[in-house]
Amino acid sequence: MAELNDHVRHMLHSRRNKFKRIMKAFGKYVSRPVGFFVTLYATLITLFGLAWVLFLIGWIYVGAKQLYIINVIDYVLVALFAIVGDGLAPFRAVDTYHMFFIWHYHRKTWKLRKQLQMGKLRDKNDLPTDPELEAARDEVSVLTEAEQATLVHHQEKFARSHTFYRPHETKTHYAFPQSFLIAIVLLLDFHSALQISLGATTWGIYWKTRHPAITATILSVSITVNITAGILISIGGRKTRKKEVVERMFRQDLTREALKEIREQGKKDGDIEKQFKAERAIKDTRKSETLDEAVKSHVPFRDSLDMARGSPMSPSSLKSLRPSMQKNSPRASMQSR
Repeated sequence: MAELNDHVRHMLHSRRNKFKRIMKAFGKYVSRPVGFFVTLYATLITLFGLAWVLFLIGWIYVGAKQLYIINVIDYVLVALFAIVGDGLAPFRAVDTYHMFFIWHYHRKTWKLRKQLQMGKLRDKNDLPTDPELEAARDEVSVLTEAEQATLVHHQEKFARSHTFYRPHETKTHYAFPQSFLIAIVLLLDFHSALQISLGATTWGIYWKTRHPAITATILSVSITVNITAGILISIGGRKTRKKEVVERMFRQDLTREALKEIREQGKKDGDIEKQFKAERAIKDTRKSETLDEAVKSHVPFRDSLDMARGSPMSPSSLKSLRPSMQKNSPRASMQSR
């Protein structure tokens, strides 16, 4: 349909449509409790930070009360920073605990596979932690069942706390790199420690005797550490993103949105044929996406590529080989010893 192609092309290159999509996504985010809290928190930080700078450089001057007001704004800013830095410190400590086990079992897997002279994993950050993954990838775990259960437990706990972490390959992303994970967790811990020390110095030392360089240094280092952690999260997400899949999903969403607009236009113009064609195209798009989901839920993305290239093995045939794989696996040999 030429009209559909033109409509999608217009939506891709139109700044107005791009702005509308951004605002629509932002509206959905703000409508959620967490999104509303984050937006309100960021707004307060920005406004009080701007006020602090304007009072500090003298663009807003109130005479003899200048230093007092700067100190009040400083107290408010430190309190706002403490909500995240101090408030999340216990949870970050728990995340560090989970991260230690994840790192430990990844490192143990790499060392054991090297000692047993086994082949390299397709993705060293994505360990096979259940029989289905092992069969689908033709990879065998070297961990015991108890160790695998412990690893999966800590991976699930950490993934619930941090949405950027993906222990396994998904439809849109590969597994999150271990090196980035360790660096991010340590930076967040360091940020909480700095925020606690900032609050202690700000509220523990009288403002007339406290040197401004103390709080300024701690605050600047704390903000730098937090920004660095955010940058690493962004880089890790882009590094593991399946660009072709994300681009295809984006175009599918645009196509669906364009079809809905064409259908509405057909209703306004009284064009029944246009309305019918748009409705049928929307249903066909949903059917094709459902089929893709059904296929990818049984065949991992990389294995589907291998099968497309002519690999004779399928997940079902690999599962049938599971008993023989278990007998010849390193884990079975270690247990027999």
